[in-house]
Amino acid sequence: MFVVVFCSLKLMAAEQQNYPFTLESIKEGNSHSIVARNRGAAAVSVRISLANSRNAAPDSPFPLYAVVPPGSGNISLARIRPAATGASYSFRTQTSWMLGDYHARQSAGAIYRLPYANGLAFHIGQAPGGPLSTHRTPDSEFAVDIGMPERTPVVAARDGIVVYTEASESYGGRHPDLMSRANAVRIQHSDGTIALYAHLAHGGVNVFPGQRVKAGMQIGLSGSTGYSSGPHLHFAVQTVLRAGDRLTTYSLPFNFYVGRPPAVFAPRFGMFAAAQYASPGRVPITVPGPKARSAK
Repeated sequence: MFVVVFCSLKLMAAEQQNYPFTLESIKEGNSHSIVARNRGAAAVSVRISLANSRNAAPDSPFPLYAVVPPGSGNISLARIRPAATGASYSFRTQTSWMLGDYHARQSAGAIYRLPYANGLAFHIGQAPGGPLSTHRTPDSEFAVDIGMPERTPVVAARDGIVVYTEASESYGGRHPDLMSRANAVRIQHSDGTIALYAHLAHGGVNVFPGQRVKAGMQIGLSGSTGYSSGPHLHFAVQTVLRAGDRLTTYSLPFNFYVGRPPAVFAPRFGMFAAAQYASPGRVPITVPGPKARSAK
């Protein structure tokens, strides 16, 4: 029986501290403008609501949902004026935002190469339909964990643009304080979905935000940072959706492929998948065994 690693992720709080996105209310004459600025490499989805408003007349219906494009200057999302001219007015905003475009949907037929170097093979641990210790939240429901030794090269599974990196975390373990402390890379694809590569090694990131990468290019080194029971790679494809009156990050079902021409398959618990892209592919079988070996 192969070793199954357990992990959990709550990266959003750390990302919001580090990502170059701001929202503020700016006084302009007899009104206020709600202004967003996104200096990052990915679109940002925003929800804004008004609370405790008095004599306030916004020019847009609230709650307000918007997508702020990457690399933008100041963008006015709404303007609020006094409902009665000459009278005082007041309001308070409640805001939330998430990395990604809530309109984005995964392209039909999108496929992903295995996220490790050619010639290696590893077992897929936690995966949809298998036994789960975590992966019970919307952002990780369709994620996979791939057990691999520390500092194994991790490669991009699909072409895209790097939109977020974190490499400064040093520790990993099963302590709740480590939930949001995983090193990670996020890569946005042409359809707006974003791939997450998490639990990378300390200093184990080889790319930078805004960099374009091709599938198969090394982006980092595996590790066990954050809430993790052992070295592995947590891989997920995600998008932002409006769920009721909230914005929520959801993971999406996805397919890996191996070989040329490709053999396409949905990841399953226990698959032993070899990164082989030079000859015709075959769907991996499920076999026991804890260690990686060279792919033939």
